[in-house]
Amino acid sequence: MIIKVLNQFSKWFLHHQSFAGYIEPIMQVFKPAWRAGQFRAQVVNTVVLDGGFLSVQLKPSKQWQAHTSGQHISLTLEINGRLLTRVFTVASSAQQFKNTGLVRLLIKINAQGRFTGLLSSALKADLWCNISAPSGDFVFKNTHTPATFVAGGSGITPMLAMLDDYLNQTTQKVSLVYYAKATEHQCVDELSELAARFEHFSFLLLTREQSSDITSNIKPWKNPDIYCCGPAAFMQTVSDFAKTHKLNYYQEAFGLALPSLNGDSQFNVKINASAHVVSGNDVLLPQFEEKKLPVKRGCGIGICHQCQCIKKSGVVRNLKTGELSDNGEQLIQLCVSQPVSDLELQL
Repeated sequence: MIIKVLNQFSKWFLHHQSFAGYIEPIMQVFKPAWRAGQFRAQVVNTVVLDGGFLSVQLKPSKQWQAHTSGQHISLTLEINGRLLTRVFTVASSAQQFKNTGLVRLLIKINAQGRFTGLLSSALKADLWCNISAPSGDFVFKNTHTPATFVAGGSGITPMLAMLDDYLNQTTQKVSLVYYAKATEHQCVDELSELAARFEHFSFLLLTREQSSDITSNIKPWKNPDIYCCGPAAFMQTVSDFAKTHKLNYYQEAFGLALPSLNGDSQFNVKINASAHVVSGNDVLLPQFEEKKLPVKRGCGIGICHQCQCIKKSGVVRNLKTGELSDNGEQLIQLCVSQPVSDLELQL
């Protein structure tokens, strides 16, 4: 009850979503990287791998609950005075976390990326950062049927965790078809060790040049469940194949679904002293960035609150919850707010 009262006070008078968030700077004096709604984690080590990958081991705080293998977390770092957040799948199993208290991320580094391009220098041993609670439903569904895993590039990460946890829980045939560039297959030693331990597991390391038909190594007559993670077009190809052969299909996907409004809906937005027109078929943040308005980008998926502003009037849809706002004043996050009426905002 006290927390609800404090949060309401914060919304009314401090223009902040929660009182805990408002006192973050004070708490961080005593606990580095303490942030409301997130968990602290300390970097244990980082290793640069072939193919432009970075392996990061984290030790979450005791309050963090173990993930289910296949789930993902958000990682938040303060870099150059800004909080940046991205989502990564946990590449180690729940059993490994139980045994060691550590989780591993395998991160594909993009040298030009606003986040991953900075990680090699920013992530150092003993650094404190933030992680979210684990989420996602891309997990092993059924130990009583054969399974085929199809990974493309960094899509191998959830599968490493799932295989490590569940191969000893099934006697059904499990196969992995792993596509990557010739020098970028990750954790091959781990896969080889699993294949040596479990006779019912096998894997193929392929490139698109070796096998341009990425479904050619799926054996539909054995009626396997299909698990797929990779680029969007890659997953769509496998999904279509599974649908054609009436196979159970599961895939990993990040991001938020954007409901389309009827027609090319446009709305007027008053921002401080300026007026703009926005589309109702996109969230506000990228549209404001295109107009070069003074907005901040963080995670882009509604986790880090870097892009929040005050909505003075009008209605938006929160894509995380699907809920419509009321018409009055409140805090909104631009990256997950779809306009459904004319708006007045204060940046």
